[in-house]
Amino acid sequence: MLHLPRTVTTPLSLVVSTATGEAELDAELRYDPADPFAVSLAIGVECGEPVVWTFARDLLAAGVSAPAGEGDITVEPDPVSAMNEDERMLRITLATDCLATMMTSSARVVEFLVETYALVPTGSELDRVDLDAEIAALLG
Repeated sequence: MLHLPRTVTTPLSLVVSTATGEAELDAELRYDPADPFAVSLAIGVECGEPVVWTFARDLLAAGVSAPAGEGDITVEPDPVSAMNEDERMLRITLATDCLATMMTSSARVVEFLVETYALVPTGSELDRVDLDAEIAALLG
């Protein structure tokens, strides 16, 4: 019997700054070994159809310790919470027609990343990609 690797899903609570204060949103970080280079951030998971942003796992990992990303998605440690060992936060900014900046627990993100690297270690991502199938799909 073939056992397919499981996906990793980590629930998050995102704090979003709005014009009238702060709002808390339920979200999830998701990782599927079938797409080994990517992670997804699903925002509004309590809704029927959450908003899903997919970006590089390496971007999320780099953003845990230093500012990372350009353009639509940036991830960085929150400098204010960096002084508090117990409650370090990570700032994720999504840019479309407007900016959405969200805060979440760095520890939860690190736990998520550890699980993803246990499934697909750094450097072994290409072992899971069928390049012939990908090229065939692009060529139609």
